[in-house]
Amino acid sequence: MDAQTLGPSDLVLSSGALSNPPFADVVAAAVAGGYKGISLWPGAYTPGRRPGVSYRDMRSMLADNGLVLWDVDAVVAWVGPDDPGPPYLEESPEAVLFELAAELSSRYVNVLLHGRGEAPVDAAAAVLSGVCERAAAHGLRAHMEFSRNRVVRAIPAAAEVVRATGRDDTGLLVDAWHVHFGPGSFADLADIPGTLVTGVQLNDAPSEPPVDLAFATRHQRLVPGEGAMDLVGLLRTLGRIGCQAPLTVEVFDADRLERLGCRGFARLLADSVRGLQRRAAE
Repeated sequence: MDAQTLGPSDLVLSSGALSNPPFADVVAAAVAGGYKGISLWPGAYTPGRRPGVSYRDMRSMLADNGLVLWDVDAVVAWVGPDDPGPPYLEESPEAVLFELAAELSSRYVNVLLHGRGEAPVDAAAAVLSGVCERAAAHGLRAHMEFSRNRVVRAIPAAAEVVRATGRDDTGLLVDAWHVHFGPGSFADLADIPGTLVTGVQLNDAPSEPPVDLAFATRHQRLVPGEGAMDLVGLLRTLGRIGCQAPLTVEVFDADRLERLGCRGFARLLADSVRGLQRRAAE
């Protein structure tokens, strides 16, 4: 199996949802939940950060368990003036990320466009295109994640940016959490072709907005189906527009993770998403 064979019925487990444990634990949790792929935060998995784990070891663990690396999260690139230089958030150096992604035959790298305020479409597209060019040199593709606090903030703008690159090796990554907390809504997906959506991250949110949204974004996302999002509607819309991306489960809930352990939490997340998929198919 390789990452190109994954489709909309397949699930991908984010290492971030497990608080980035040793690679073998991510693999074991993915197997326990019946996932087809994993998504990695590279800072925790670059050889040398974990004793005794090499790229060769990781490739073997993936192959032996029928898993693939879907994407690596994330390249952060600055758009606009006053660039302070990396790191902008907590990202690994771009070269490190590209190396890990290429060594493990990842399909995509995730891209976050950072800056001061919203960016013009042409400026954001130029930076995204540059990341795509550098990723392509390593045999990789790049998709862009947007959110209310970045230079690209909603589905329509993200689609414009992707189109403006003029490239066929990029797309937009839809994180349900970021869409739910706006601007815009899942309904905006109905106006774009599914071929532009190359990544989907699922999670859920409470009915009332968190007092500290930034903290909740990193630590208090809910299990899909346990919150207020219309995730069944999201899945139906993705199906109608012909989106072929697998579903990455990215839920940050340290209390539940501690109680259930990596395997138990991964199984809960997978079972919850499969329940939503069944309802969406009705």
